[in-house]
Amino acid sequence: MNHFAGFTTPVLGGHHAMLRFAEDGRAEPVLGPGGEPKIFPTELEASKAVTESLLRYFNGHMRRDGETITSARDAAERIFRKGRMIPVEHR
Repeated sequence: MNHFAGFTTPVLGGHHAMLRFAEDGRAEPVLGPGGEPKIFPTELEASKAVTESLLRYFNGHMRRDGETITSARDAAERIFRKGRMIPVEHR
């Protein structure tokens, strides 16, 4: 199923910001420097990190079938060269 989710989980020392993306199917924590799960001191800060991460994902390179849209655009550019006029006949 194509479900996305974001939530916080209390851990020793604070909270983890957890994200679940449709292609993964399981929740994973937001990672800090070094690839370790980042621990936020408050639940509010963890919730803000969830929101920022989801927005960054949705506003990034959207994909379809594992390919980025730029690869589809590049393929189209090879066929319909930039600057080349393609005459369109109106009936």
